[in-house]
Amino acid sequence: MPTQYAILRNILYIMSLNIWQPMKLIHKFFLAFFITNIILVGLMFIFIYMTFSSGFNNYVEQEEKKHVASVKQQLTELYVELGSWQPITQNTQLWRSIVEPENAPSAPNANKQTSNSQPKQPTDSASPSLLWINLPAGALKTGQRISLYDQNKTVVMGREYLHDNPSVEPILLQGEIIGWIGLVPSRLVESSPAKAFLSAQFQNYFMITSFVVLLAFIMAIAVSRHLIKPIKKILAGTSELIKGNFTSRITVLSKDELGTLSNHYNALAVTLEKNQLSRFQWVSDTSHELRTPLTVLRSHLLAVQDGVFVADDSRIDLLLKQVDKLNCIVDDLAQLAHSDTANLTYKDSDVDLVSTFTQTLENYAVRFEQRGITVESHDLNNAGKFIISGDKERLQQVFTNLLENTCRYTHQGGQLNVKVDTLDRKVVLTLQDSAPSVSPSDKQRLFERFYRVEKSRNRDFGGSGLGLALCEQIVEAHDGHITLHDSPLGGLEVKITFPLIGR
Repeated sequence: MPTQYAILRNILYIMSLNIWQPMKLIHKFFLAFFITNIILVGLMFIFIYMTFSSGFNNYVEQEEKKHVASVKQQLTELYVELGSWQPITQNTQLWRSIVEPENAPSAPNANKQTSNSQPKQPTDSASPSLLWINLPAGALKTGQRISLYDQNKTVVMGREYLHDNPSVEPILLQGEIIGWIGLVPSRLVESSPAKAFLSAQFQNYFMITSFVVLLAFIMAIAVSRHLIKPIKKILAGTSELIKGNFTSRITVLSKDELGTLSNHYNALAVTLEKNQLSRFQWVSDTSHELRTPLTVLRSHLLAVQDGVFVADDSRIDLLLKQVDKLNCIVDDLAQLAHSDTANLTYKDSDVDLVSTFTQTLENYAVRFEQRGITVESHDLNNAGKFIISGDKERLQQVFTNLLENTCRYTHQGGQLNVKVDTLDRKVVLTLQDSAPSVSPSDKQRLFERFYRVEKSRNRDFGGSGLGLALCEQIVEAHDGHITLHDSPLGGLEVKITFPLIGR
């Protein structure tokens, strides 16, 4: 049996997947809402019906108890008046007038030991007659199920055998038993009139339930369409992105999760649009930068081939310089592209920032001396250790690019000041060089790829315009930040900030 149950469960699961998975989202929403409402309405209908049936039967039982109590009271008063049960035995009409409240009581005559006084009718506001008003006529038929027995439990009126009455109560007079009254429990639910009554109520509930189901159907359609509307917009937007239309945007209509998703879509579209423009500019700039040395090489080689120029040492040296420029550009492009990839791995370790920069600075001592540039780095000698997490070789690459820019673009006989300080558990390395400086507009664009101030002059210095862009990539990969400012020495100030370890 467990195996069969597991097989059946798996079959039902597979069938549900085959039906559910291919469906559109709007149909899933509709079915989810509609089925949920159907289940809730069905449970409500069952609960109301069961509650009504139970309450109805309880009501009948209570009314019958009241009726039996009223009959007992009347029989006791009649026994006191007549002195025995014999008049009731001889007068069926009198018995019916007592047990069936819809019949008016008739006065007993003299031959049947009647009295001028009639049996008192119950004065209780909750009399059985009220039950007959609220229920179909004759539905209860309580009088037909009441039996009277004398002290010896001999039948006076009603069912002959006492055991036919499951509910038997004594009739007491001054503490003595003067008789017994029995009642067969009502089978109202099984009776035709009661079935008709309950059926009518069931039909009413069914009509109400059908109306609620119809309303749930309409509401499920409306709600599913309302929920699917922003999803359709996002779907249409993503289709535009697939087509390459990165200018597509979605109007945000809500502040819920779908609204957040729409905002994320718009942010993604903006990023893709910027990347597209940046890629176009990248390709354009790359082709431009590579075309210049290639054009020089081609023109000189053709001139040599045509006999215009002689391939002497000076000509070959010129061609080699152009090749070196190409190598420099290609190397910078490779490093910059590599730094943009997620596959780039950094050999993270504890690095002393001051020591690493000092080593790089020592490598440029001869270059600075040749250009007459004075280096002020007393702060480094007294700074101590500033430990950061990073790749030492790539940090040296950053420092090399910055010092190379100082060597190339600072005027002869200039100055370079190097400072190090701490701020909010971070280390700040500052490089300040002397004139020339750059304009504020140029300063904002120096981190752009291939951007150079006075491009023709900088091309003579051999720069590719990629050094600062590469520096920015490496610094940000170390959770750092690099900024450019005006130097108090008249040149450019570079500030690099790295988070410290253990502070």
